[in-house]
Amino acid sequence: MIGVFGGSGFIGRNLVDRLNKTHRSFQVFSRRNVAGLHADIKIIDFERPESYREYLKRLETVVLLVSASVPSTFANDIASEVEKNVLPYSRFLRVARSTGIRHFIYVSSGGAVYGQPIASIITEEHPTNPISPYGCAKLMIEEMIRTMSAEGEWTYTILRASNPIGPYQSPEKGQGLVARALDAAISNTVLDIWGDGTSLRDYIDVRDLCDVIERCVSAEIAQNEIYNVGAGRVNSVNEIVEICAAVSGIEIKKSYIESKSFLVKDVRLSIDKMVRDLGWRPKFDVQSSIKAQFAHTFAVTSG
Repeated sequence: MIGVFGGSGFIGRNLVDRLNKTHRSFQVFSRRNVAGLHADIKIIDFERPESYREYLKRLETVVLLVSASVPSTFANDIASEVEKNVLPYSRFLRVARSTGIRHFIYVSSGGAVYGQPIASIITEEHPTNPISPYGCAKLMIEEMIRTMSAEGEWTYTILRASNPIGPYQSPEKGQGLVARALDAAISNTVLDIWGDGTSLRDYIDVRDLCDVIERCVSAEIAQNEIYNVGAGRVNSVNEIVEICAAVSGIEIKKSYIESKSFLVKDVRLSIDKMVRDLGWRPKFDVQSSIKAQFAHTFAVTSG
């Protein structure tokens, strides 16, 4: 059975939709219940192993989506990032060692762990030099999973995802530019843009990301591997905001403010390794992804 930890979040809810369609046997673990989530949910506290220890015995594969932060949450506070993210993962892995879990799939960051690029295209061999507490924590969790797997008790797949976009993304939680831009359009509020809007990012449809996660559950070639996962193309922040305005039919008011020190300027991920090993290619372009996200956001807002 697959255990999805963080299954009520943005990526998790989309993954549940995917697993239901492919008829996988899975169990969702979350700190809260969510209406409309078509899955059996076990309410746990990821910081407290006693709340989930017994459940682990039935799992063979776990998908780890739990995160207590986005890049800006603990921007200048590495201690809080470690306390809220790294330590809970260390306790989870320690407990998991005495169970039947054989494979871990961890969704990391395809930008924050690398830091400022030293190459025009970032492959998985690019040095990891995070410039933010968020990226540092992601890399620490990656290393814990990799190091503990060296004892032979489990395999892992680490997915360094670019910027996922799609249904269930929450602007209130700071979950990405598209969510904030569409919210600004619908609510007629001002969108704050850090810097001049020329920074380049790879935006992947969350459905494509969930396709990758589901494939990695059973693909032996993906075991003990690290993969970049993205759309394989980039757009500037300004371009994305323009697409959001065009899709919504509403002019978005913008305010350009000083960039943040924890932000990487441009991120171009190579997805060649994923394409080669799993025969996977993204199905959705950024415009169709934003259309789907707007339709979902508008339905929720108006409903």
